Amino acid sequence: MDLGIDGKIALVAGAGRDLGRAVALGLAREGAHLLLGGRSADSLEETAAMVRDAGCKATVHAFDAADADSVAAAVGAMLERHGRIDLFANTVGPFPAREPDVAPPYGSDASWIAAFEGIFLTAARLNRAVIPAMKAAGQGAVVNVLANSVRHYSESTAQYGAMKAALAHLVKNLARDVAGSGVRVNAVLPGWIRTARLDAAIADEAAAAGVSPREIERRMMAGHGAAFWGQRMGEPGEYADAIVFLLSARASYINGALVPVDGGSQIA
Repeated sequence: MDLGIDGKIALVAGAGRDLGRAVALGLAREGAHLLLGGRSADSLEETAAMVRDAGCKATVHAFDAADADSVAAAVGAMLERHGRIDLFANTVGPFPAREPDVAPPYGSDASWIAAFEGIFLTAARLNRAVIPAMKAAGQGAVVNVLANSVRHYSESTAQYGAMKAALAHLVKNLARDVAGSGVRVNAVLPGWIRTARLDAAIADEAAAAGVSPREIERRMMAGHGAAFWGQRMGEPGEYADAIVFLLSARASYINGALVPVDGGSQIA
């Protein structure tokens, strides 16, 4: 199936990490010219090398998503150099650090402000920098990464889920704003996707409990009961495929959607 991505200029924010890198490589396989954004130039260069090995072009644009001036300057430089941004995948949004002995819903003002600035405001800032240029060009597609905790209770992710829920509302507003302009804005709601960080956390928990990492994964899945049809964690490529499709011409009638990519954990 031709996704209509060949030759498109695609910005991936957070492209130096596991999931952002998977999205960049997924777009590269479809022939996109990648603009790789994120904080670590070294990590972005590693992704760029992988994209080039796949036979596609990649340019690195390091910026700090927590700094409005840095984002504006980087996106401005991209537009000046390349003339346009056709596709934008925003995978930025770090999981906030937990305060010792404090349940996340009762976190300090400082922890809530850090969650707001690190998760919601960075996304708002990036969308604000990219979407107006797409509207002016009369075409473009955007996918923001949320989380399936937007839709369900999770005490351990209270702050993270709250900020992603706020971002879900922003996505709806952006989608309404761009309607009819040739631009689309959607989001994915991933569940457990296997990353190096998650594997390390599972290994630590398994060691502390004296069980295998697979047993910890089984307990995680069991927490969702029979509603979790997948009974396994997702792979980065599966997550990336959903984003690539939503960015593609094949998704031209999808706007303002919040698409779960979670193995069915939110069916019930």
